[in-house]
Amino acid sequence: VVDGKTRDLMLDTNGSVVSVEQEVALESVPVAARASIEKHAAGKRIQKVERVTKGQVVTYEALIVRGLKKTEVTVDASGSIVK
Repeated sequence: VVDGKTRDLMLDTNGSVVSVEQEVALESVPVAARASIEKHAAGKRIQKVERVTKGQVVTYEALIVRGLKKTEVTVDASGSIVK
């Protein structure tokens, strides 16, 4: 935890970094990605947003909560949903 934000590293069996998940403020997410996350979360609370870096590919994961139900949405910088 750095400055109240989490950072997770995924390593392969050789110790090389496979991906980095770093919690970020929604405001720091590219405009198109933020708009897509906010649209998906309409009427729900965005609990956490993470920037996920795998090699040169960056996506954004949002944890969305409504009551006891939690869902995640992953989008790229252009706002397209990533499966």
